[in-house]
Amino acid sequence: MNEINEMADWKEILDRLSAIREQEDYSNENIEYIRTHLQSPDYRVRGGAALAAEGCLFEPGILNLVVELAESDDSLPIRKAAIQSLGKVINEGVMENMEDETGADTFLDDTDEWREIQAGTLRDDYIRVKNLLFSILLDEFEEREVRESALASLSDLGFLPEVRDWIRDFVESEHHSSRLVALHAMGKYPHYWEEELARFLTPQTATPLIIEAISSSYSSQSPRLAQLIVQLLETSDPDILSYALLTLANINRTDGLGEILQKFSLHSDERVRNAARQAIEMFSKKNFQDFMGSELGME
Repeated sequence: MNEINEMADWKEILDRLSAIREQEDYSNENIEYIRTHLQSPDYRVRGGAALAAEGCLFEPGILNLVVELAESDDSLPIRKAAIQSLGKVINEGVMENMEDETGADTFLDDTDEWREIQAGTLRDDYIRVKNLLFSILLDEFEEREVRESALASLSDLGFLPEVRDWIRDFVESEHHSSRLVALHAMGKYPHYWEEELARFLTPQTATPLIIEAISSSYSSQSPRLAQLIVQLLETSDPDILSYALLTLANINRTDGLGEILQKFSLHSDERVRNAARQAIEMFSKKNFQDFMGSELGME
C-alpha cells in the first residue's frame, strides 16, 4: 500500500509541475513548489522540477539549484533536463545583446527586466551558464548525451565561430543523436549551413535526419534547399510531407508552389492535408504582403 501511495505522490507532483510549465503559471506559490522539488530525493521529481524551472530561472535560488543539478546530479536524465532549462539563460542573454561589444540593449519595456540588467545579475548569470555549457562541451570524458544537451542549449549562440565548430563536429559524428542535435542547432542560423543541410535532404537519408534537416531549412530563404525539398515530396511518409510543405511555404522560392500545395490539400492522409492547408494560408499571406509592398508601395 505504501508503494502505491508513493507512486501516486510522485505522479501527482509531476502532473502539477507539467501543468505549471505548460500554462506558464509562475506564481509565487508555484515557484516555491518548484524550488522545493528541485531538491527532492526522488530523481523523477527532480527531473520534472528541472524542466519546469525554465520559466523561473531568475527567481532567487532557482538558478543555483538548476546549475547544481546540471553539474553533479547522479542521474544522467536529470542533468540533461537541467541543461535543457539552462538554454533559457543563453536565449535571454542573446536577446539582450550580451555578445555585443556595447553590452545589453537599453530599450526594454519591462521595468523589472531593466532593473535586473542594471544590477548586472543577468549578465553574471549568462556568463556563468555559458562557461558551464562550454566546459561540458570541452570535456572529452563527459557523457555524450550530456554534451549533446549542452550544444542544444548553446544553439542560440550559433553565430559564434566556436559554436559553429562544435556543430560541425557533431554533424559528422557516428552517433545518430549527435547528428540530430547538430541539425537542430543549424536551424537557428541556417544561412551558415546550406551545404550541410543540402547533404541531408536526400531520400537516402534516415527519416528523422531528413525531418530535422527540413525543419532547419524553414527560415533559410534558400531556393537551392527548396528545390531539394520539392524532390522529397515523392515520398509516401506523411511526416516528411507535412514538414516539407510547411517549409516550402515559408521559404516561398518554388515555382508553381500554389499548385503543389493545392494538390497535397487533397492527400489521403489527414496530417498531410492539414499541413498543406496551413501552408496555403501561409503562402497566400506572404504573397499578399509581397504584392502590397512591391506593387502598392505599402510595408
